[in-house]
Amino acid sequence: MQAQPGDGHISIAKEILPTTGIVPKDGADHYDQMFRLKFIRIVEHDDGRVEVEHTSKLTTHQRRYLKAFTDAGRKLVYVSVSRPRKPHAL
Repeated sequence: MQAQPGDGHISIAKEILPTTGIVPKDGADHYDQMFRLKFIRIVEHDDGRVEVEHTSKLTTHQRRYLKAFTDAGRKLVYVSVSRPRKPHAL
């Protein structure tokens, strides 16, 4: 899932989390809860690097998606994020 430029990761979280019954407490919690759902966070930098934040092993689909970046000559930088807290139910 990709947001429109300038829309950002929080807008995706605001769309996805309510469908799972999760109510984030604040902006940082949006990220925690999305990571609990095994989403990854991709940040494309102006210098061509692509930062990939994740909490667990990447899925086959995620690895395939990221391969398109390397095929296009982009450098991937993987950042392992500590395991997030339990989700907050409605």
